Amino acid sequence: VVMPDDENHHLDEWERLGLDKRIDYENLKRVFERLDLKKDGRIDIEELESQYLTLGYKPRKMTEYGCSEVEDVIWEVDEDGNGWIDWENFVQIYIRCQKDKTGKEPTRFYNLIEFMICDKDGGGTMSEDECMEIMYHRFGKEVMKDMTDKLFTRQSIDGQAIEFDYSQFLILVEGLLSGNAPKSRSQNTAANRK
Repeated sequence: VVMPDDENHHLDEWERLGLDKRIDYENLKRVFERLDLKKDGRIDIEELESQYLTLGYKPRKMTEYGCSEVEDVIWEVDEDGNGWIDWENFVQIYIRCQKDKTGKEPTRFYNLIEFMICDKDGGGTMSEDECMEIMYHRFGKEVMKDMTDKLFTRQSIDGQAIEFDYSQFLILVEGLLSGNAPKSRSQNTAANRK
């Protein structure tokens, strides 16, 4: 006999949270555990800032809202206003942003989650293929193909696979979100030499 309060008891944790696939649950759990440096079941401002710095990203100390960028990122996604992100809130943020077709959901934290999912070893980079997978799922086949044609080659000049750090990933994603497609690699290289 299934009791009314027990109707979700048979569901796996990932299904109960509303995730479509077990692999999403496993990836999110891994990322959450990496962000939760204090191992207290939540991500606070200090932990988020530490991860940004580990990835070579320097968040602004003051925004136009009178707080740090990290405080602003937490505020955008902190549903209950307690100043941190717990596991359930973390998963719901991911799901909302993943399913968002309006462009209204806050993406700064989501960008970090996506990058960290691809950066499985915590080395601070993702491969060209991993980046293309994100582009496909977020922006569709045409955008992914366009970005591939404009920006990527199968190998870099020295024969090594192309890797993206967090800052490069943000430039690409934020450019697409704002409707300003990034320049080709050769245009970026020429601009950086000036």
